[in-house]
Amino acid sequence: MSVRLRGGERVLVRVPDWLGDLVMAEPALRALHERCGSLTLAGEPRLLEVLGDALPGCARVDAHELRSWRGHDVAVLLVNSFRSAWTARRAGIRRVVGWSRDARGWLLTHAFVPALERGGAPVGIGTVGRGARHLPRPFGGSCIELVHWLGASVSDPRPRLSATRAAREHAQRRLASFGLGAKAQFTLANCGGRPGSAKAFPASHWIEALRSHCEPLVLVCGPGEEASVREIAAALPDAHACVDAVAGLPELVALCERASLALTADSGPRHIAAAVGTPLVVVCGPTDPRHTADFTKRTRVLRVPVACGPCHRETCPIEGAGHLRCMHALRGVDLGARA
Repeated sequence: MSVRLRGGERVLVRVPDWLGDLVMAEPALRALHERCGSLTLAGEPRLLEVLGDALPGCARVDAHELRSWRGHDVAVLLVNSFRSAWTARRAGIRRVVGWSRDARGWLLTHAFVPALERGGAPVGIGTVGRGARHLPRPFGGSCIELVHWLGASVSDPRPRLSATRAAREHAQRRLASFGLGAKAQFTLANCGGRPGSAKAFPASHWIEALRSHCEPLVLVCGPGEEASVREIAAALPDAHACVDAVAGLPELVALCERASLALTADSGPRHIAAAVGTPLVVVCGPTDPRHTADFTKRTRVLRVPVACGPCHRETCPIEGAGHLRCMHALRGVDLGARA
């Protein structure tokens, strides 16, 4: 059975459940859209809003509703979960394409094996492995490789986003409420963090780094991260905090478009800012920078190598003096300098 897409086939793409991965997958989605004319994008409805008006004619459905999968000829899985492959087979989709991971290869009609590395410290970064493990690589590149096998050519591999008109108007009203006019310059700081998350730059470190920042500051965060932004805003009286977690991802895209500089930990908003072309400074703690190494000419990555990282853990397992050492080593860094 050929893997290449044929004219008239109904194609469903299971998109990533992580914001950053979804943005990095945008070039692959764009290529599939150009190849097929229309697609069904199955994912988290709130996250799919980040695509705005891109990919016209594509249906957007909740990935967890089985009935929305039925009636398609091909399922392209940009997630590596067992559940996504099982859902595709339950829906009766004849051709299921994806990476052979998480013991799901037997559920795929076209299973591709990702590159592996064997033991050692990979390219000098990270801890020594105990056997074969997946090679760290940019997620967007993996998606492009997958759709290439389907016959979809990616002419522009850089993720691109554009805010909708409504989102720009909403963002401008918010900025006006902060006293920032249509031409005012400001720095957008994505400084929220879930309590106890090892991937969040601590609020005390943000306060120290932003206290002498020369541009007006607009602080944003994701759902569940409001407490840290309130703490930072209380210590920086001239900063403007969006403590309502921003009015959805479309407005965040618009705010990133307007910002002259974006500051963030290595999280989803980082990829939104990069996709709209905003200069970036990224604080990279326990995450492996090779997963997001593409298209970083306007990105300055701040990272201090530590013996226990990059570990990608959500919580730091080390107690005592070594707790969060990858983040604490960055305390006092200059976040104002662009790439």
